Amino acid sequence: MRIKHKLIISYIVLTVLLVSILGFLINQHLEKVFFNEVKDKSECITELIENIVSVRNDLLIEKVQTDLHFAFKSLDSLGEIRIDESHQIQIGHYNVPSLYAGTANLTVNSILVDDIQASTRAKATVFLHKDNKLIRCTTNLLINGEKARGTYLSSDCEIYKNIINNKPYYGKAFVKGDWCITGYEPIVDKTGKVVGAIALGYEELNPYLENTLSNIKVGQTGYVYIMNSEGDVLVHPDIKGSNIKDLDFSKKIIKNKDGIIEYKFNGANKFAAYRYFEPWDWYIVATAKSDDLMSSSQTIVYTTLIAGLITILIGSIFAFLLVNKLVQPFNKLKHCMEIASTGDLSVYSDINSTDEIGILSNSFNHMVKENKRLLEEVVKYNQLKTNFFSNISHELRTPINIIFSSIQLIYSYINDQHHTMDAAKLNKHIRIIKQNGYRLLRLIDNSIDITKIDSGFMNLDLKNHNIVDVVENITLSTVEYVESKSRTILFDTDIEETYIACDAEKIERIMLNLISNAVKFTEHGDNIVVRLQNKDDRVLISVKDTGIGIAENKQQEIFERFKQVESLLNKKQEGSGIGLSLVKSLVEMHDGKISVISQYGEGTEFIIELPIKLVAEDNQPESTDDHSHQMNVEKIDIELSDIYE
Repeated sequence: MRIKHKLIISYIVLTVLLVSILGFLINQHLEKVFFNEVKDKSECITELIENIVSVRNDLLIEKVQTDLHFAFKSLDSLGEIRIDESHQIQIGHYNVPSLYAGTANLTVNSILVDDIQASTRAKATVFLHKDNKLIRCTTNLLINGEKARGTYLSSDCEIYKNIINNKPYYGKAFVKGDWCITGYEPIVDKTGKVVGAIALGYEELNPYLENTLSNIKVGQTGYVYIMNSEGDVLVHPDIKGSNIKDLDFSKKIIKNKDGIIEYKFNGANKFAAYRYFEPWDWYIVATAKSDDLMSSSQTIVYTTLIAGLITILIGSIFAFLLVNKLVQPFNKLKHCMEIASTGDLSVYSDINSTDEIGILSNSFNHMVKENKRLLEEVVKYNQLKTNFFSNISHELRTPINIIFSSIQLIYSYINDQHHTMDAAKLNKHIRIIKQNGYRLLRLIDNSIDITKIDSGFMNLDLKNHNIVDVVENITLSTVEYVESKSRTILFDTDIEETYIACDAEKIERIMLNLISNAVKFTEHGDNIVVRLQNKDDRVLISVKDTGIGIAENKQQEIFERFKQVESLLNKKQEGSGIGLSLVKSLVEMHDGKISVISQYGEGTEFIIELPIKLVAEDNQPESTDDHSHQMNVEKIDIELSDIYE
């Protein structure tokens, strides 16, 4: 053999040997790098899921308390709680008496649970107490696709013991196959006896969360699963519903609660990062096969042997960049998760990819958005509740104080033997008492009507009326009252008659409210003009005054529920903030709309647009000539009762 060939062969052998050694070293190094990075990825995933579930748990507990408060307000609005033993009803295997709230039979009528579900999207149940059991009567809880009526809570469970002792129960409960965050409140009759309970709850593991967890991948074949301390598998791509408590690795996970473990399962070497979420008794486990790591390093080794030293160098650089790129979005997502865990729900993950990281990022954003929505609902509800009670307390206290003051003054005159009270003074104080009584009645009527509208129980009695006569008669009926307040009210129209389908009584409420509003916010000598005209297929009704007007930045607030432009501490006129909201609702029930044009200091104009349409009637459209004669003067006194001068 020639020396040339020997040198070539020796060079080739030496090169192959060096490349093989280098490939082996690179393989060992990359295997370690990939193992550590995927391990960190698994730990990051479990930590992220734990924090998301923790935030969801806290919000659900607060929402259950808020929603149960709403449920009891709905129950109270139905009327007095009572048990009718004479009216027995078969529910499942039990004959039970009827549980009434007002006229609603809660034993068979699902109006309460349907209202709760529509408002809160929670699973709700009304229980009846009988034979040491809390029996489900009306519920939207389903078992095998059917409502779980007739099932019960026995006397040995903690929930029953709380309820029967007239105490609420809030916490985790196993409800017909699902763990839920629940709240239970006792229902008592007028004697204070516990006759049942209201319960509602939200599933810990809802379908969206389960689907999100099932879609997460760790490495090529890894995944996330969840089990409890009994070894029951709650989420798993293959063995959901199984029990793995007796397996060695499950025992270690349950014992240690948090950490990393390497084990063998179904003939495959695996590792897992796990965390324990105590409130729900969840073990969140991210697991992957060890072979996933080996395959990546072996591919690089084979490439190195074929391509040589240059390829190995490029591969090493590429591997370094790849690992760095793989970890970067997880670090970003982990940072977002840490911000969210502090309570800042304005955080947003801007990771944009279609892989598992992108799926997890989108799920994180969705859950943060949902949690933010739940939090805003709670804050908004609490703010609305606070404003409402503050406003109502003021509105109730003012007329009551005036009534009591007038009564005390009358008593003082009666008891004072040296002073006589003439009829004029007595009539004056009686008028004050009557006006404030009307004011209380108006506040109650408006509150009831708003509640009816919100709950869908307000209906229109639509008939074909001459809207010109209706509005004119209402306006003219207030002339004497308005002039007594040193204002002038005029009615103007360019049409003789226009028949539309409307509820004359509701139109009366609308007009009296707007006229009352105009009187309150005008001064002596100001003018109020009620104008009616046709425009295409609609009727326009305007109430315009020359009063104080409304600032432009406040004009959108006046139709909001319980909202007043002036605060309770400095407002010049009385009012609950319900009136214009009620007007807007009544106009919209007629398929109309209301708007306002105003300039501060120059006056205000409210414009109502109603569609010109008719309803079918057996008789001819009724004349509204008699409407003015039927106009109840007391209604005017009620609607204008909160005007003080």
